[in-house]
Amino acid sequence: MGRYLIVEDDDAKYESINRALVEIGIRKEDVEHAPTVNAATILLRSNLYELLILDLNLPMVSGGKPVENGGVTLLNKLKNSSYKYNLPSKIIGLTSYPGLKNNYEDQFASLCFAIYDYERIEWKDALSNAVNWSIQSNASSRRVSGKKILLSVHGIRTLGKWQDELENMVIAAELDYEVKKYRYNYFSAFQLAIPYFRTKVIQRLSKELEHISDHNPDSTIVVLSHSFGTYAVTKALEILPKSCDLKIDKLCFVSSVLKSSYNFEDIKRRFKISSVINECGIDDNVLILSHYLCWDMGMAGRTGFVGTEVVNRYYKGGHDFFNRESDFIDLFWIPIFRDELDEHNERDFGYFRENIEIILTTKFVPVILFMVIFVYILKEDLFSFISMFFDLTY
Repeated sequence: MGRYLIVEDDDAKYESINRALVEIGIRKEDVEHAPTVNAATILLRSNLYELLILDLNLPMVSGGKPVENGGVTLLNKLKNSSYKYNLPSKIIGLTSYPGLKNNYEDQFASLCFAIYDYERIEWKDALSNAVNWSIQSNASSRRVSGKKILLSVHGIRTLGKWQDELENMVIAAELDYEVKKYRYNYFSAFQLAIPYFRTKVIQRLSKELEHISDHNPDSTIVVLSHSFGTYAVTKALEILPKSCDLKIDKLCFVSSVLKSSYNFEDIKRRFKISSVINECGIDDNVLILSHYLCWDMGMAGRTGFVGTEVVNRYYKGGHDFFNRESDFIDLFWIPIFRDELDEHNERDFGYFRENIEIILTTKFVPVILFMVIFVYILKEDLFSFISMFFDLTY
């Protein structure tokens, strides 16, 4: 059915608009709220909305005072920097100030959008008409099926520059894929360690996958994700409603933070996944941290997945090993879309390195290390105590 964004700083007005959407038949979980211009731009960078309901008198940032052209400022951002944002299909302006409506309705009209007076009942009719048109339009678009889609999802501490490079390579190779880049803005290591922040990304990504499924039936979908993106994709697939008829051809992981023991059989069966490809950096020390510091994560992007049907490929390099050469994507990833998948293994470990890798895979290493340090400190204190005793005695 799509998603809807209400940009409104007045809580009472937001609740009123939200109720109007629910009465039309929109699910509460499909409606999001941004109380400032800044909050709205953040959401519009990473989410696609069917309808934007936009107040005119808005604060620019949290804690700021509302300004009369706040809504118009957001409208101009979308108009002048469309490459930065996912433009909503329709926008409805809404204000309680008739003077603002008169001042800015020409700017809305120039983009084929309209402003309505919140104090008059007409805005509810306009809202209902916009939603119904969107639903009918989407129903019509669903008749076009069988597309090829590439969805890329980035990791933490990045804005996913590699996603743009991948898109350019796909276009240059004339692969006939529609490229969709899912972005959730900069995500810190601190946020990664806290389940609440991870859950927010997962829930939004799950809605995006549902949206793709609704609009692109019987399509060939390839998902390529990096680092935390591999975790977010997997968990988003797990929570998709059973009514979602998503079909994934290939699931490609790069530097995955999933556990090596993760079993893909359930999601492979449900989403008809033909193959899972796991790209590993054999010197990816970042994943050692995720393995030990996040209880539900691991370092499959270093060691590979075990005990399941996954194609593990190993490369020299760390967490961003694919940046090691300018034509890496062209050499190793573009063939995936042509069904030209070859085995690749750059591991050449000696006896010592092999045993280090085995030791690292166990979760008991931190416990053992703590015990060694504890015994060492205890030993040092004991010697100090004995030395002090003899000093006092003699």
